[in-house]
Amino acid sequence: MGAKLVTICFSHFNEKARWALDRFGVPYEEEAYMPGLHMFGALKLVPRHGFGKRDRLASPFGTPIFLTPEGECIRDSAKIVRYVSDRWAPPGEGLYPTSEVSELEERLSHDLGGHTRRFGYRHAFDDQALVAELAEANVGPAQAAIFKVLSPLIQRGIKKSLRVTAEGADKSLTRIRATMADIGARVAGRRYLVGDRFTAADLAFACMAAPVLLPTREEGYGAVWPAIDACPPAFAEVAREMRASTAGQFALRMFREERGRRAT
Repeated sequence: MGAKLVTICFSHFNEKARWALDRFGVPYEEEAYMPGLHMFGALKLVPRHGFGKRDRLASPFGTPIFLTPEGECIRDSAKIVRYVSDRWAPPGEGLYPTSEVSELEERLSHDLGGHTRRFGYRHAFDDQALVAELAEANVGPAQAAIFKVLSPLIQRGIKKSLRVTAEGADKSLTRIRATMADIGARVAGRRYLVGDRFTAADLAFACMAAPVLLPTREEGYGAVWPAIDACPPAFAEVAREMRASTAGQFALRMFREERGRRAT
């Protein structure tokens, strides 16, 4: 049985799992969905693997979901990255050399990942043509067509579940700026967040910052974000601000230097 990764195609949490699998050369099939439609991928697994657990960042239908070659079902991006690193990393290449890495990865997921997601959705939903283009660029034509029809309903559900409001996005931006400033101070004069080599902390930060950096495929991201110039002005302004910051430059360097690197 081959490995399979069920994803929301452009999600930064899902990119974490893709990155780890690609880094260690793990063969897998990606079953990619747009938000809302990903529930169909999750529901197919319920008879054998049940529902996922609800937490601050995910619903019982949350992605990524990794089906191992042995048929085991692993949910949650951090658990997938840990599993992949523990099983497939060559000696000295594991992504969790110290407990500090795990602690920083968890903090970044909660303190940055949820806020960049909410901020990104808030501004993307201001431009329905942009949302449609996002579907067309990331999934097949049949799914993109279904998504565009159901998009108003899906967006209402996302806004409710993630509290995607103008006020919420403003609060998230404040938290994003604070975290980016902290990371910028931490990496000043350093190549990596922990120690002297790439770890899960670097991987997690680059991914969690991605929704406000909008890295392109050419810059290393594993799916398609909107072009900055095509985004609503307020969104584009923040993306340019974040890309110019010390932390933003660090994240973009991680994508540029490490995203395509294969551990051997």
